[in-house]
Amino acid sequence: MNPTILLILVLFVGVEISFTSVIWANVIIIAISVLIMLWHRAPILSYVRLLLVPLIPAVGIWFSIRYFSTAQSVHFAWVMATRIYAYAFLGGLFTFSTTTEKTLASLEQNAHIPSTFVYGMLGAFNFVPKIRSEVKIIRASAQMRGINLHFWSPQLLFKAIVAALNWSENLAEAMTSHGFTENAPRTHRTVIRIPWWNYLLSVVSLVGLQLLLLSGLQ
Repeated sequence: MNPTILLILVLFVGVEISFTSVIWANVIIIAISVLIMLWHRAPILSYVRLLLVPLIPAVGIWFSIRYFSTAQSVHFAWVMATRIYAYAFLGGLFTFSTTTEKTLASLEQNAHIPSTFVYGMLGAFNFVPKIRSEVKIIRASAQMRGINLHFWSPQLLFKAIVAALNWSENLAEAMTSHGFTENAPRTHRTVIRIPWWNYLLSVVSLVGLQLLLLSGLQ
């Protein structure tokens, strides 16, 4: 599915379930997300993380609403707990359905996001391995002087920020030299189009969600 259409669909579903109190809607969203992740062959560890990471906030909000709120509603406690997992699995669905590069390219071509912003974001994502390597170098050089820098050490953070600022300046100069100016026309090696069935699937999904929410509210 086209990343731009998928992103809009995921955001719309996430916003809509924020204003509803239908448990089965959250459960079905989780189930559909799991099926799509299985289709894309997501690793088993990803499911474990999606189950464990939201566990503490989900359990915490369940107990808070069930025992410490004024209404003490069991139904609303389960709504909030399942909603947290629905958000997590919607994020997993989007993560394993596309890639960062394809998403940014689709946002540029299909959503008409400025190319300077898109390629700047792409450059920032590509800086992540360099930042990790730079942090290791900074910590190794500090250990050679008998200083242990932890990840919360101000010296480590300051040096990493300075290195990132230098790289950002180099990236800006490189983008300018390659013609990445605002609103300038550019060609693309790979043209990303939106197939007609993406619109059809989005409409069917949204209509199905509305019917599910209306049936749960009755």
